[in-house]
Amino acid sequence: MMMFRRVFAIFSAVASVIAAGWMFANAGTAGGGQIVVEASEDASADFAGAPRLQSFAWAQWEGKWIFIAGRTGGYHGVGQGDVDFPRARANQRIWVIEPPSSGRAKVYSFAVADLPASMSMVKDQWLSSNLLHFQDKDTLYLAGGYGENSKGDLVTYPVISAVNLPALIDGVVHGKDSFSKTIAWAESPLVQSTGGSLAKLDDGFFYLIAGHVFTGSYRSFEAADEKDTPKASQTYLGEIRKLRISSAGGGKLDVSLVESYKNPEFARRDFNAGLTMLDDGKSLGAAVYGGVFTKDQLNFTHPILISSAVAPKVDANFDQKMSAYSCATMLMFDPESAAMYTTFFGGISRWRWNDKTRQFLEAPLAGDKTMQTGYFDGMPWINEISTVVRSGGKMTEFVQRDDRLPGYVGTNAAFMPATGLKKMREDAGILDLRQFRGKRVLAGYIFGGIRAFPKEFPYTDESREYSSGNIPAKPSDLILKVYVTAP
Repeated sequence: MMMFRRVFAIFSAVASVIAAGWMFANAGTAGGGQIVVEASEDASADFAGAPRLQSFAWAQWEGKWIFIAGRTGGYHGVGQGDVDFPRARANQRIWVIEPPSSGRAKVYSFAVADLPASMSMVKDQWLSSNLLHFQDKDTLYLAGGYGENSKGDLVTYPVISAVNLPALIDGVVHGKDSFSKTIAWAESPLVQSTGGSLAKLDDGFFYLIAGHVFTGSYRSFEAADEKDTPKASQTYLGEIRKLRISSAGGGKLDVSLVESYKNPEFARRDFNAGLTMLDDGKSLGAAVYGGVFTKDQLNFTHPILISSAVAPKVDANFDQKMSAYSCATMLMFDPESAAMYTTFFGGISRWRWNDKTRQFLEAPLAGDKTMQTGYFDGMPWINEISTVVRSGGKMTEFVQRDDRLPGYVGTNAAFMPATGLKKMREDAGILDLRQFRGKRVLAGYIFGGIRAFPKEFPYTDESREYSSGNIPAKPSDLILKVYVTAP
């Protein structure tokens, strides 16, 4: 959904250039060389009937994809389009998709409106955008989210809900509500967030990571020069909350605060976050990459590392260049080198990569948002694929040199791993990199998200650039296959 950006984006001539050859050092695999990630093959023809969504919650169970919530519109406020987040443009259905081993995918859906009236709060939340979500084995947890409730108010929901995935899939596939009895939920300010993230680590606790609370309409917020008023307000959480979440029986959840970690670096949202394997190759941690907005209205560059053993910490020794905004991410771990690979597909970035000069290029800052032309806000849409590698306590970053996405896609999308691949742990979506060594393997798909057109028609690299704030966008019509080859 690309929540409430103060500024919009486009790329152009550079403001500054830095050499980046050192970024490629020590970023390979145990076999030597770089992993190759390709994501240019469009498989959407095999997914007839699949929805076009962005900013949704997702899960996988026994080869099937599950999608709840999100939006059916593009970026808000672009080209005088939807400035706010009307309920009419919310995803109104629960989707189950069985990707094809051959032939075409099977697509099923169930209307959120057909859930019991007693679950009105859950039904409202399941029509929101940018929910925090986490799959814990056969249960999907959904926290927060922003949207228009049944009373017509635009709110960030203080709600957490959970649903059993096997029951949900069975009900949706057969078109009947045989699963709502497995839904449990609770209201609590502890889970009120949008644009943040949710994770569960080996200590059994959930970690609610940052985000913000937005109330009212974006239109009103903009009219007040993005200052809080009774009509619209915004508060960054600025913290990571360690939570105990358990069943209270009778369709209810119990939420309590175990510990809170505050840091100015945590006052970010719309970042990329995911599980990581720790150096022992067994334990789970979590990492946060990028996010917006700093005081100068740009992005955060230092990752946040989270584990159950110590308080969350910021890695001030590494500055991430690419994919500063929420996008599809792929997680892999190489047990032989104890290296964690997090690959980012497109999104929005402070930097771009120049294939000819092998350099990172900083995006230009020019003009201001009152200008119809010549305004560039330093955060362009990108079509690059990049990877951050953590090995031996250090991070490096590299960009795919010979393959780009076939459009400006990936923002608020999801990477869905292919069925049958080996994971490091069955309770985590981290792929074992060894299965890609020496061969080209289908790793998964990029589904949903936003497709932007930062260049004017005919949309080629040589076309004139749109000014920030005037870039057309829509839910992506591409479903891309992702292939990985590891040396």
